[in-house]
Amino acid sequence: MSPHSDPRHTETRAVLRIVGPGVALVGLIFTIVGLGSFFSSFGTFEGPRHFWCTFIGLPLIGIGVAVSKFAFMGAITRYVADEVAPVGKDVVNYMAEGTRGAVRDLAAAVGEGLRSGEPAHAVRIVQCHKCNADNEVPASFCKACGAPLAKTKPCHNCGERNDPDARFCDNCGTAVG
Repeated sequence: MSPHSDPRHTETRAVLRIVGPGVALVGLIFTIVGLGSFFSSFGTFEGPRHFWCTFIGLPLIGIGVAVSKFAFMGAITRYVADEVAPVGKDVVNYMAEGTRGAVRDLAAAVGEGLRSGEPAHAVRIVQCHKCNADNEVPASFCKACGAPLAKTKPCHNCGERNDPDARFCDNCGTAVG
């Protein structure tokens, strides 16, 4: 039992397990009496005397079943879970075993796509450091002003090559004079 439950939970459940089926049984008896009276009046010129019992019995059956549902809900749910969980586990294991190769292939394809960067038809652009004109990546000089696009200014501290107009190193932040 959960520590958050009412301490009288077990007692309440025991009472409901008696009351629910009892009310349903009384309802069933009333319904049988009412329907028996109804069908026994066929062939006679008298109306059914106890047919009203049906109108009391059917709601009593419903109330008894509802109370029984709450009384036995935990036990039924645990039973169903114990029956379903192993089957679900077997299904998942079977599916995983049967699809392992396909999942591996899919993951490899996704990884390859992520590593490749852009699609083949994409054009990469680099901006000129002097005039900010857009140039395609393989270009060595700006198409607008002729300035070199390659990193040509080496850092005196770490040796990193920087843009020709860089004042500080991209790698270590040292002033590039």
